[in-house]
This record gives sequence, structure tokens and C-alpha cells, in this order.
Amino acid sequence: MKTIDGLNFDMPPSDSQVVALAQYHRQQLDNAIFRPEIHLGDYCLAQRKRVKDLVHELPAEQRRHFYLVYDGELRRIADDEDLHPADAEHGVSEFAMFIVLIIIAAILYFAVIPPIMGY
Repeated sequence: MKTIDGLNFDMPPSDSQVVALAQYHRQQLDNAIFRPEIHLGDYCLAQRKRVKDLVHELPAEQRRHFYLVYDGELRRIADDEDLHPADAEHGVSEFAMFIVLIIIAAILYFAVIPPIMGY
């Protein structure tokens, strides 16, 4: 029996124990997001290190199954971000860029050309 983050695990861990660990890690990550003294990259790496230490003695097939269950649960409980959907990554449309360039050109034309030409 091994302990990680206060949870006890049989060796090899059962699926329910792996799911409980994934849910606990997600809960801890959600709590850490709002704490400015915690660097999330270091925090997540520490979680991954503890998981790796838990499963490093398992045979390859059991380790693979553990990570499939763990990753599957994390993906299942992941939040879809409504404020920043995946399709928002495509950037600004070409039409919007064209309009901005026309506005900049008009401003430059009316601000620079008349004084130079003496209008």
C-alpha cells in the first residue's frame, strides 16, 4: 500500500482509486489558480512527479492502464472555457485587417500629405 497526497493506494491501484486521485488533483489545481504565491507550472510538475513516483514500480502494461484512466478522468472533468473558445485562436479576419489598414492610410494621408504639399 502506498500513499500520495493523503490518498492510500493498493498496488496496483484500482480504477476508482486512480479516478479519486485525478479528481483530487483537479480540485487542488482549481484552488491553486487563485493563489498568487503558487507558480502553477511548478505546482503541476510536483503533482506529476508524485504520480510518477507512485507508478514507477508497476509493470509497463499496468502503468499504461493507470495513465489511461488518470488522463481520461482529467479530460472528462476538464472545463470548457466559454470565454475563450478554441476557434478564437484563428486570429483576426482578413477583412478586419483590411479595414484597419485603410483607416491608417487615411489618417496618414490627411495628416502628412496636406502640410507637405502646402494645402
